[in-house]
Amino acid sequence: MLDFLSKTHRHRPTGSGTCDAGYHEGRRTKASLRYRLGRRSDEVVRCARRYGPTPIETILDVGTADGLVLARLGRSFPSACRVGIDLSRELLATSIEAGQTLALADALDLPARRDCWDLVVATAIIEHVPDPKRVLAGIASCLRPGGLLVLTAPDPFWEHVATLVGHLADEQHHEVMNLGRLAALCEGAGLRVAEASKFMLSPVGMPFELPIERLVRGLRMNFLFANQVVAAVRP
Repeated sequence: MLDFLSKTHRHRPTGSGTCDAGYHEGRRTKASLRYRLGRRSDEVVRCARRYGPTPIETILDVGTADGLVLARLGRSFPSACRVGIDLSRELLATSIEAGQTLALADALDLPARRDCWDLVVATAIIEHVPDPKRVLAGIASCLRPGGLLVLTAPDPFWEHVATLVGHLADEQHHEVMNLGRLAALCEGAGLRVAEASKFMLSPVGMPFELPIERLVRGLRMNFLFANQVVAAVRP
């Protein structure tokens, strides 16, 4: 599967990232982190099935961390070739999932081959990079025509509130962007935005969450959602 990465970059030692193995341990043991992992993964699957090409044969996860999102995608798209990249050696080393390839690489210098990916995933990474325009330009170039990018990012207001009350540690995000800004960046990279919406009423989960979220959307109270998703297609 490494043939899907550029031969000149696929072994490039880019150093460690902002998260370490403790992040993986948290996603294994903390209910709130497991919940957010699941909700982001579900949004990616939903968007991929609605807007992505058929079949989805190649998946690239940018900022894959411990590869858990990629593993969940493998359950929905079992025949797809799955590759993930991340800057953190420690996080990559925690992955024990079979059937996927993880590589040390930098999203700012994306090593993925051009014009060959059906689905590119970027969950909870765009706020961590110093140059999101460069990242999205690289993603756009590696998508095949008709290929789909699905990215998620926290809502700026609720991220700020969660940090103030101590629910989230200050992760030194470069820029936490609103939905309009995220969509504009995708369009600036030459992608067509198919959906830009909010989700996740509670960052820790709640009973009957999906019916309640549908009700909140029906009441046009989307400002209450803590996370954002953009699905964008390469024309």
